[in-house]
Amino acid sequence: MKRGTPISGAVIANQNGSQMSYKNKCEMCGNINTSTNSVGIPIKGNKYTNNFRCMKCGNQQRIVIMGE
Repeated sequence: MKRGTPISGAVIANQNGSQMSYKNKCEMCGNINTSTNSVGIPIKGNKYTNNFRCMKCGNQQRIVIMGE
């Protein structure tokens, strides 16, 4: 079974088969966004990456989730 492991900027909310949901997490202030984002789980050894701006402190944050 594929799994996604957050490296930075995310908290996994749910994983189901080949899909996962995550919430944005600011590494600077610790704020976790209330909305979730759904994406496919990356295959083992690959990464899912994205960017977001923290709504609380304005920090530009990179999301990295590693496939396992």
